Amino acid sequence: MPQSTTSPAEAAPAAEELNFDEFGDADDKKVKLFATQKVLYLSPTKLISVGYEAQTGFDLTSNGNHMSTSLPIGPTDVTQPVNRFGGLRLGVNTPVISRSNFILNLGFTYWNTGVSIANPEQSRLFGALNQGLRSTGVNATVFKPLDIKHFLLLQANADLNGTYRNFSELDSRGMTYSGTAIYGWKPNDNLMWGLGVTRTYRAGQVLHIPVLFYNRTFNPRWGVEAILPARANLRRNFGTNSLLMLGYEIEGNAYYLGSPTGTDLYLRRGELKPRITYERKIAGFIWLSAQAGIRYNWRFDAFRTQNPTANETVVFANSMPTVPYVNVSLNLVSP
Repeated sequence: MPQSTTSPAEAAPAAEELNFDEFGDADDKKVKLFATQKVLYLSPTKLISVGYEAQTGFDLTSNGNHMSTSLPIGPTDVTQPVNRFGGLRLGVNTPVISRSNFILNLGFTYWNTGVSIANPEQSRLFGALNQGLRSTGVNATVFKPLDIKHFLLLQANADLNGTYRNFSELDSRGMTYSGTAIYGWKPNDNLMWGLGVTRTYRAGQVLHIPVLFYNRTFNPRWGVEAILPARANLRRNFGTNSLLMLGYEIEGNAYYLGSPTGTDLYLRRGELKPRITYERKIAGFIWLSAQAGIRYNWRFDAFRTQNPTANETVVFANSMPTVPYVNVSLNLVSP
């Protein structure tokens, strides 16, 4: 067998031949760290959500203004029972870019509110509402950490709202655009907070208002999750597989109803929902969410325009009682 002609002394340089000046100091090349987008024990992020929401029956009273329409609208003051008010809620939220210094999520939502009003022929508004209210939207969320303590949170939404039932009935006059921009601080892994501004339709009509973002974990059992004034929750964790939240959310948008009165008609719908939510891990990353609360009617009036205008006149002024509601969903959550 051939023998190597290289001696051990020739195989490696002697210690005194190594130039240690060629090696850098690890402390001179520090890696920049960035804030993460969560605090400890936060409720799980829903990647896919399939649920159903329903309100109990109630009476809807509508007062129509004949002077604001080009067609007769029936009795000026009419009350009819609403036997059904609820439907499917679908949400998809997926990370497209996920780096330590930049996160981009894209999302899709579809909310259907099936409506069944007794004797809808009593009012042109009731006839339009009986087709149901639907909102289909796309959204983008950007989390941009500036360093380990500061971040930007940006969100934009585009929603198509109306009574459509198929693609041929889609109408761009039902589009609404919303957005939020927040500058935030993250002093530690238990607290994130920020200040910003938002353009929103949650109260049923466009608003430009300041917002407060506040996620705080006090200990492994208790925490707060809030984006005020849109929603806020007091969180109680039961280990890592279940939690309970007590809080509220404001929901709504402006829906295009077509021209049931001879002119364009928009329903400005806003709801305040105090509620309690229980979420529990079923298996793997599948969680069940069950929510119960009350729906307080903030706004449910119809106008000729989507957004408020000077000296505008309401076409249908509506009133409804506060009623209970439930929402149950299955969710695929983020690891």
